[in-house]
Amino acid sequence: MKQILPSLLLLCSLNATAQWRYQPKYWEAGVMLGVTSYSGDVTAKRIDLQEIRPGYGAFVRYHVSKHFAFKGHFYGGTISGDDKYSEVKAPRSFKFGSSIFETAVCLEWHVFGRERFTETGLHNFFVTPYFFAGAGVTFADANAEYYGPPERRDDFLKVPLPEEGLKKIFPLAPVGGGIHLDFYERFIFGLEGGFRPVFSDDIDGVSINGNPKRNDWYYFFGATISLVLSGRDY
Repeated sequence: MKQILPSLLLLCSLNATAQWRYQPKYWEAGVMLGVTSYSGDVTAKRIDLQEIRPGYGAFVRYHVSKHFAFKGHFYGGTISGDDKYSEVKAPRSFKFGSSIFETAVCLEWHVFGRERFTETGLHNFFVTPYFFAGAGVTFADANAEYYGPPERRDDFLKVPLPEEGLKKIFPLAPVGGGIHLDFYERFIFGLEGGFRPVFSDDIDGVSINGNPKRNDWYYFFGATISLVLSGRDY
């Protein structure tokens, strides 16, 4: 009995390892087209639909199993804010705009993932939601300005705009989810959205003149299309 239990554990371990090793792994490469927006010192609300701007990007995804994948991406776009959209902040007359460029690596969990092909070689058509989290870096260079009456400038500015010494490179922790639509053998479509905490109050160029205790964040939402680069018979 003492010998049987270790043997069973070893057999189960070898079987699990074999299943993982021989899971159909494959690569995708694709593009994303969507929108961006941000939340910070120069927005009317947490998610300000009036400040939606275009976003775009490219990515590669490696499926290590039918449920898990790693994705590396490069996304870019613009973010902006203007006090005129807020009844409370309008008299302050701040606005900013910035290009953003992010690169990150994420782990994805595909909830209802399936093997892409049956044992007879037919493609499985399926749709699955997925969730992701990762880490990366964002590059931004905000241009903030005051555009109100000159005589009221000192009422709102603690330091001159643009503020000096603000960061331009930010650590990034993208989190979010999407839908993976595997309809064709070589092409995969999707919808994806995610928040980008940047652990800083500098991305909009307003910190000391705003609320330096509240960090900024932004988000991407878009549609994706990708080409399957490897797999069965590719």
